[in-house]
Amino acid sequence: MATVAEARERLKQMGRQRLRFWRMQNIRRIVQIAFLLLFFALLAVTVYPLRSPMRVDLFFLADPLAVLSTFLASREVVWSLVPLALSVLLLTVVLGRFFCGWFCPMGTLIDLSDRFLVRRTRRAAGTVGFPQVKYYLLAAVLVSALFSVQIAYFLDPFGILTRTVVWVLFAPVALVGRLLTGSPWVAEWAPSLTHIPYIPESQPHYRMNLLAALLFGGILALGLVSRRFWCRNLCPLGALLALLSAWGIVRRQTREGECIECHRCDRECKMGAILPGGRRYQARECIYCYNCVSVCAPGATSFPITLRREGFETGTNLHRRRLLGFAALGALWAGISAGDLGTKKVGNMPIKASSPFRIRPPGSLPEEQFLQKCVRCSLCMKVCPTNGLQPALTEAGIEGFWTPVLIPRIGHCAQFCTACGEVCPTDAIQSFTAAEKKYLFIGRAYIDRSTCIVWAQDKKCLVCDEHCAYRAVYWKVVDGVRRPFVNDFLCTGCGECEAKCPVQPVAAIRVTTLGDLRHLPREAQKRFYLRHLETKR
Repeated sequence: MATVAEARERLKQMGRQRLRFWRMQNIRRIVQIAFLLLFFALLAVTVYPLRSPMRVDLFFLADPLAVLSTFLASREVVWSLVPLALSVLLLTVVLGRFFCGWFCPMGTLIDLSDRFLVRRTRRAAGTVGFPQVKYYLLAAVLVSALFSVQIAYFLDPFGILTRTVVWVLFAPVALVGRLLTGSPWVAEWAPSLTHIPYIPESQPHYRMNLLAALLFGGILALGLVSRRFWCRNLCPLGALLALLSAWGIVRRQTREGECIECHRCDRECKMGAILPGGRRYQARECIYCYNCVSVCAPGATSFPITLRREGFETGTNLHRRRLLGFAALGALWAGISAGDLGTKKVGNMPIKASSPFRIRPPGSLPEEQFLQKCVRCSLCMKVCPTNGLQPALTEAGIEGFWTPVLIPRIGHCAQFCTACGEVCPTDAIQSFTAAEKKYLFIGRAYIDRSTCIVWAQDKKCLVCDEHCAYRAVYWKVVDGVRRPFVNDFLCTGCGECEAKCPVQPVAAIRVTTLGDLRHLPREAQKRFYLRHLETKR
């Protein structure tokens, strides 16, 4: 009878344990969905004017990879980036690689995709894995940053996800919202939908949206190979957190003599962290999803707070030659990019050599520093009310790929908008006021006299003058006709004249980087502007 009673008690204990971890698993899923919704909510409110009570760049502030690569590339510590990123790193040291399994929105979307989109066609979870590759990619990213060239943006999960949402999803969502708000049927049957907040006045669109969609779709499609293939094998942020998770105090334990070696735990482990046999696991790969606990039939698996090392493996099995090879690739990419900076110096004046239309947002740092700090988060593009900020293609050379450039023909830099400086997480675009914009010179307009209606056809046209917010267009009589000119001391390069010019397809007045004074301190730009006013008096 004692044996039967012990068995019953053991079954009750197993049931209580499985119930406890089932609850933990559900709590984890709730936290995952909550942070995914928070991610989308912060992007939704990233519109002009900013009214969010929370910082819209919150996830980038908590991204250790973006923060570390920015510090290395710029040789400067941006103290506003330190608290959240450092907290994530310290918690990872203490608790393990929990961030990937609980908080990362990219991981949550991959989990949802694996569960609902590719579940039936997916191979077994533990069949394919190259976990060392992410460490090699991390080495390439950090070595490139040491040479002051940013490439973290191409592999950083927050950057990838943000760009996909902004460039690919924002435009169709805004289109649907505009159709709802303008529909008479909706106005009659659901009048509350005619006042949808955070819908831009004009329909946004972004170039490079197809490439962003293909990259993100490829990451999700890797679930056909194995669960969380991206997180397990390719994510450099996961590699950085994995390196710090070897000392965590929450460790998977399998009670001696109770494991029946059914191998369900290693088959269900989405990260392939559990080694054959089920008793040992790679601590650096565990993201605390508790799948192994939920499928353990005898209830032999648990995650107590302990320092015991039974079954606790921390090796990475990195090949030194491959590690050095990827580090060399990072240095090589930095060298290639350095040969195409798009900026050369003649004396003390930087001459824009790659494209005369590489117009940066106001408040941007000098070009070299800007490229070192910009993480291509696309928040400035999302918040731009005119949709004029677009990802760079060739305007800024190889190193400036996907950085924000102003395309005035799409949208100008609005006179009273300061949002891009408010949302930039790394201070690549420094904050500024609307009053300061009159001397933050990002370019200068010039009139193409061969196509201008007034110059080429001797006809009347006042469009550029009427729309110039800074009164930089003035008139002089030439050959008996009043003709427009641009005041170099007043034109800031906002591009509104180019946006409104009726000449098609290329405007007769265009903004170029000639007149860009970002290489000067802000006070020097102000003195440049005030000197003209004093001379005018």
